[in-house]
Amino acid sequence: MTRDQKMYDDSFLYEAFMTRAFRTGRDPKRGFDNGEFRVLEHIENGHLKNGNYQKQMLKLKKLIAKAVGKVLKWKLTAIENADVLRFAAMTERSIDGDDLAVALNGLLDATHRLKEG
Repeated sequence: MTRDQKMYDDSFLYEAFMTRAFRTGRDPKRGFDNGEFRVLEHIENGHLKNGNYQKQMLKLKKLIAKAVGKVLKWKLTAIENADVLRFAAMTERSIDGDDLAVALNGLLDATHRLKEG
């Protein structure tokens, strides 16, 4: 798998968690789509010359933190709650898209029982 393909796949982890947390569909206006995550890839690859990687990372972290706040209001088991908190902390410590993807995958696993559909 190429780096571009991995980043593209990782972008859907972000979209899946955001739409699950807010119990909504894809919503680009609110940042609940893979495009927000893909901006990191475009900056990294030089496709966005005026893009700021750290600024985009901070934006994603804030959006994910807001989603985690929503999830923590759900009726989680003690284990699910601990996992959500652990992966939320991992999100905060993330320095790149790969780190965020690992944390998002963990958040999706922790909330799997409560997914809609």
